[in-house]
Amino acid sequence: MINEPLQLPSHFRKMTAENRQNAFYGPLGLPDGPQGIEGLEPSLADAMVENSIGYFALPLGVVPEFPVNGKTWNLPLATEEPSVIAAAAYAGKILSKAGGLAAEAEPALMKAEIFIENSQLTPTEFLKEFRIPLENALEPHLATMNARGGGLRDITVRRLPLTGVLLIQILVNVCDAMGANLLNSLAEKTAPLIEGWTGGRKLMAILSNNADQRLARARFSIPVDQLAKAGVSGEEMGRRLEMAWKVAGEDPDRAITHNKGIMNGITAFALATGNDTRALEASVHIYAQRTGTCKPLSTFHVENSNLIGEIELPLSLAVVGGAMGMHPQAQAHLKALGNPNAQEISALAAALGLAQNFAALYALVGEGIQKGHMALHARRLAFQAGARGNQVDTTAARIAEKGVFNHQGAEEALKDLSGS
Repeated sequence: MINEPLQLPSHFRKMTAENRQNAFYGPLGLPDGPQGIEGLEPSLADAMVENSIGYFALPLGVVPEFPVNGKTWNLPLATEEPSVIAAAAYAGKILSKAGGLAAEAEPALMKAEIFIENSQLTPTEFLKEFRIPLENALEPHLATMNARGGGLRDITVRRLPLTGVLLIQILVNVCDAMGANLLNSLAEKTAPLIEGWTGGRKLMAILSNNADQRLARARFSIPVDQLAKAGVSGEEMGRRLEMAWKVAGEDPDRAITHNKGIMNGITAFALATGNDTRALEASVHIYAQRTGTCKPLSTFHVENSNLIGEIELPLSLAVVGGAMGMHPQAQAHLKALGNPNAQEISALAAALGLAQNFAALYALVGEGIQKGHMALHARRLAFQAGARGNQVDTTAARIAEKGVFNHQGAEEALKDLSGS
């Protein structure tokens, strides 16, 4: 049973950074203040990676009141890109007026692979003679997963056409884990048995990061009349959004950027919850190319005067083990989400990716992507020029007013406001 997610004050965005930090982490039991939250012990870094020298920090923000499956969620995102959190929050506000997003995820099925050379045994012969013995050999190693409702789901065998290598795939429901350690151990421990049965020799035994059997989906429907902006009718904006998706389906170069926009939010969310972003992205991007060329992971079309947005993609997100089992901030972020299971956090990520994509396309086919991006970039320039505190926003506004988005323009804007 999932706990209720953390709720934040309605004026959260207007609070100072320190007060926002205390409002978020205080209810979760972490010490208040930057040092208590971010000043992690060097010994933790040393336990997590080889040759540790400290931490590489990224800005961490919250997408507030994000509407999924009838609840609002405060999603933690770790990212260096200024528009990611703003875009997701903007999309969340728009979609909340239309009932929010619906999302779901399939069980966490992952594969272990054993590659055998120099075996004359056919896949059919292997399954006929050794499937049951292999299942019996796997049973002791899967006892914990079986107790959690997971465990072995299938065994498949095929011969690779060019190398002639025999590939044995073991499909396992890894429940709330990403499953890497379990699957690698399974593969390595059963490989000697398989060598003996097949008369071949192990080449490799390792998991596959292809999560094509743990798909997550999200969907929204919004009346097109709610999309009108800047003198453009909602009907026309709906048409443009659908056309933008069709163009991505025809042009792989555009599809790659389309999908990168989806991953802006998902990767930041995965990082903030201690998940493996490299495995996640590797699986997502190969899934986008499953037809032989890169296609958009999301779809947009107008139906009965509603814009329908949908997404389907593989998401190997976990809530136990790995970094989230050690990192106090990752643990706090999962607690803030109500301690979801792997399917629930994957559903949230899918909804976030779809909303992120919607916000980007909505800007692209409207006023353009740079207007909002440069406004956020101006705050960075203001900080680099020496502005601090309230000066950051006032200097950024001056930079945007003058339209000179570089270091010199920022310094001149700061001088204008300081009267020097």
